Amino acid sequence: MDFSGFTKDQLQQARLYAAEINWKCASECMDDDFGFADHVTDQDKLKYREKQETYAEEIEAGKHDHNFTIRQRMYYFLTGESVALLP
Repeated sequence: MDFSGFTKDQLQQARLYAAEINWKCASECMDDDFGFADHVTDQDKLKYREKQETYAEEIEAGKHDHNFTIRQRMYYFLTGESVALLP
C-alpha cells in the first residue's frame, strides 16, 4: 500500500476515517447493549473507553501509520480498494 501519491491533507483525512471506529467504540461502550460480558465492571468499561480514545487520538496524529489494519483502513478511504492480508 503505497501512499506516496497522496497529499498530506488526503492522508490526514484518511487517518480521521481510520480512527472513526475507535471513537465510535469509545462513545458507545457504556451502553447496555454494547456487547460486554456481564462480569465486566463499569470501571473496566471506563478503562476501555479511555484506551479507545487514546488510540483514536494517536491514529489521527499519524503514530500508527505503520500498523497494517490502520493502513488498510486508510487505503480503503483513499482508493476504495480493500487490500487482503493474505493473497
